[in-house]
Amino acid sequence: MSEIRNDDRAWVEAVDRYVAGVRRERPRGSANGRYVLLSALVLAVTMSPVAIGATGSVLREGKRNPSGGAATRETEMISRVSSYGTRQSNIRKGNGGGAIYGCRSNPGREPCVRANNLQTGRAFEFETDGDEVGFIKTKNPNGRPFATNATGVAAGLNADRVDSLNAAKVDFRAKVPTASTQILNLGGLLLTAACGGGPDLDVRASSSVPDSMIHVSWTRDPGNQPFYRQDNDLDPGDAFSIMLTNDDSSAGTLTYATPAGANVSVTFLSDQGNLLGGTTACIFSGTAFQG
Repeated sequence: MSEIRNDDRAWVEAVDRYVAGVRRERPRGSANGRYVLLSALVLAVTMSPVAIGATGSVLREGKRNPSGGAATRETEMISRVSSYGTRQSNIRKGNGGGAIYGCRSNPGREPCVRANNLQTGRAFEFETDGDEVGFIKTKNPNGRPFATNATGVAAGLNADRVDSLNAAKVDFRAKVPTASTQILNLGGLLLTAACGGGPDLDVRASSSVPDSMIHVSWTRDPGNQPFYRQDNDLDPGDAFSIMLTNDDSSAGTLTYATPAGANVSVTFLSDQGNLLGGTTACIFSGTAFQG
């Protein structure tokens, strides 16, 4: 029996299963009883390699699986549970990961890791108690960190932030009459716009931060006439008129600042009349950057 390896659990389990199924017809100490037991051991030793070869080798803890070469078929682990099909965890504190996956796949082929939810829930989640959730590294520093076919807005992801600047779109297009509508809320600056009869565009500014300031400069066609307005004490609840008059056929810049050092800049065009093929009576459109 020395040929049976102590670390090969399949051999031992095969013996146990065979012996458990044998009915001993003689007393325990009889010769026939010994022969039956010996026959069971021999049969288990000779039969178990066949069973193992048919189903694959057992998983050996702390060792390479398989001991040499590589598996040539997909290894499947199928479950039907209400939590997780498998769980890998490393309880050592301070260092040591939970799992590592490696492959040698070419572009356009299978990725090293794939999660596919065949229902409508999430395919993956990442969570940490630390300040950084993850890191994406490529040997080519000019490579793309990832690609997606999704076009929706990622909640909590500052995809519009570049060099610490937060960008926002300003775009008010309305027919007569359109009541006052908020068109920007960025860095403490609040902008609203309305389109009254005439048509008459009315754009106003307020601040969520007391003692802020706002300066507006613009030019108006014809003649590129320059205009300038300012309010150095813009408070919550104020309604500072961006362009009190001369707000048609115009383009300009708005700059907003708070006592704490935040600032917002808006470049805009402004017009009123029969615009964009008759679809719009009032327009105030541009881009805002928060620093």
